[in-house]
Amino acid sequence: MILLVTITVSAFFFLKTDHELHALQSSLSPEMSSIPLVVQIPFTGEHSKRAIAANESEKVILTVSEQHHSLIENLPENSSCVWDGELTSPQAAENFYAFDYKKYLFYQNIHWTYRVHNVRDCVTAEESVNTFLNNLRYKGIDRIDKIFPEGIKGIAGALLFGDRSDMEEEQIRMYQRLGVIHLLAISGMHVGMITLFLWKLLLKAGLTRETVRISLFFILPFYTVMAGAAPPVIRAAGMVLLGLSLQYVFVRLPLLHILSSVFMLHLFIFPLELVNAGFQLSYAVSFALALSSGKVLGSRNKFISLLMVTSIAQLGALPIILWHFYELSLSSFLMNLIFVPLYTLFILPSFIVIYLVSFISMDAAVYAAFIPSTIISALEDLARIISELKFSILITGKPSRWKVGILIAVGYMMMSCYEKSKYMAASCCLILFAGVLTFSPYINQKGSITFISVGQGDSILIQLPFNQGNYLIDTGGQVNFGQSKSTFSVGKEIVLPYLKSMGVSTIDLLILTHHDWDHIGGAGDLLSELKVKEVWTSGGSVQKEEMQELLKAFEHDAIPVKEILETQYWQVGGNEFTVMVPSDQLEGNNGSLVLHARLGGKKWLFTGDIEEETERDMLDQFGDIDVLKVAHHGSNSSSTGNFLEIVKPETAVVSAGRNNSYGHPHPDVMERLLDTGAKVYVTSEHGAVKYTFTGDHGTFETALPYNIEN
Repeated sequence: MILLVTITVSAFFFLKTDHELHALQSSLSPEMSSIPLVVQIPFTGEHSKRAIAANESEKVILTVSEQHHSLIENLPENSSCVWDGELTSPQAAENFYAFDYKKYLFYQNIHWTYRVHNVRDCVTAEESVNTFLNNLRYKGIDRIDKIFPEGIKGIAGALLFGDRSDMEEEQIRMYQRLGVIHLLAISGMHVGMITLFLWKLLLKAGLTRETVRISLFFILPFYTVMAGAAPPVIRAAGMVLLGLSLQYVFVRLPLLHILSSVFMLHLFIFPLELVNAGFQLSYAVSFALALSSGKVLGSRNKFISLLMVTSIAQLGALPIILWHFYELSLSSFLMNLIFVPLYTLFILPSFIVIYLVSFISMDAAVYAAFIPSTIISALEDLARIISELKFSILITGKPSRWKVGILIAVGYMMMSCYEKSKYMAASCCLILFAGVLTFSPYINQKGSITFISVGQGDSILIQLPFNQGNYLIDTGGQVNFGQSKSTFSVGKEIVLPYLKSMGVSTIDLLILTHHDWDHIGGAGDLLSELKVKEVWTSGGSVQKEEMQELLKAFEHDAIPVKEILETQYWQVGGNEFTVMVPSDQLEGNNGSLVLHARLGGKKWLFTGDIEEETERDMLDQFGDIDVLKVAHHGSNSSSTGNFLEIVKPETAVVSAGRNNSYGHPHPDVMERLLDTGAKVYVTSEHGAVKYTFTGDHGTFETALPYNIEN
């Protein structure tokens, strides 16, 4: 009977989710230049240039450039306007395991971003309940700016309204590295605390239990919307409301049954939430705690209970954290013991009280806000020191499904043994759990070569089987030509996350082929979180201005830097590598180091930015190869006919930026490559290109579909 019910329920949810996915269709097309839209989630803050608007059937992301920002500065609330602009499809992830913004929006039924050029014909629209509540929420968020000092505005917004837009990126990253980022998301803790606070307050105010219970049926849904309706808030509010509802029919269900009921109801209403990391983490931790509640609640020692709750919560969240974030904070257990009580018992309640006091006296609220500000500042000073320790993070890489399954099974067995007081067996499970996390790379027989999509630049990761070595050739780098300096960092935003997803915590050899910024610009960002054993670069590069800051960073981390002036050869596990050096009379692009490799059953040639002079100078050193990294991003000054006749590549990879100003790859180069019979991959069209091999056999794959619309 149980099996039949399980199969029936699973089939129902599968069909419902499939129906929901097929319903996510757009009624708009790129040809539309004028669209009537009502702003649902407004432009917030002085420098905001993004909002969500909707027509009758779907939502779009509005984006406004600096030059057009004045258009929306005085836009009345709840305005229905005709927006003139350009519809563009959101960008899909161009690297393996990267955050896919296009897919993220798709699950919200958002298919387009709309670059606004003009707004006209605005009228006041009929205000829906959803619009009213959204506007009320953002007014509440704006009020935070008037109350809290600069350093904690973002934290206050996160704790009170589930909005982290005012938090600095480095501050968020610090909380992530400590494993306490969950404190900055409104969760069951908030809902439980507010429910308890309201229950006692309203009872003391003279209301009956029945009146308070009925009041919560209105207050909690309202609070859920004000908190951004995040999955943890919906889960916690749903559990409280279901528990209150059952009291009317005199039914008491175990905590696990209530949680399971809310889980199914949540998925029934919002089936696409299943892909949301917040949804997965919230329910995984809740199920782990519910399953262990007997042992946890049975302890009379509050400190022991805190240790157990922290341990169980982290164990329940771990497989999902590894799946989405590829790393584990080794300091998270200790940090949670410090941060959770402080945030639960003092910071959050004080923020709530201060915010409410602001409606009585803004001056009193501003004055009181300095108390939690001082405590948070001291906590963050400690947190910053710990988060900057490289050994505080264990980089595990993106786990396979079987590895996640093993971790879940071993974790369940460990807790089951602990529940039955079989402490020796539980300890063995813990050792096995740690072993799977730590030693699995050393039994991985697969290797890979990835041409990372870094825009207009180069970055190539070579990973040898059995963790025998990680080699990185160049790091990419954002180049701005006469434009305002961008805060985007190729190293931090692209290369580092990809290396982590592949389980790279140590770069055994970093080869910087030459000193151009689009090849070295991301290197500095890697040093803060990864260990680099050695750096090789071309002769004369260390004297170049572009390298000076980077050399200081290498020196600070005691990383040896070696100028390669003659051929270098080495062999690892049957894989052969040769770094070839152009004539010392050639410099700049032509002075790039060239790497020849035999691995994965293929011969590889990585050419940096060499041009025709170096190709001609080194012609007698080249022979036929299988895979060519096309020089200088496909520039017509490289990949000459004579060179291609010698190397005869079967596969060629061009690393070039989408819509780059140089026109790379040049049509003549593409024609010459195709004439040799090579299959050509271009990162601007196909995203990252990866060759995965076992022994002498392997396959190519691309991050974007080969026929993707560009």
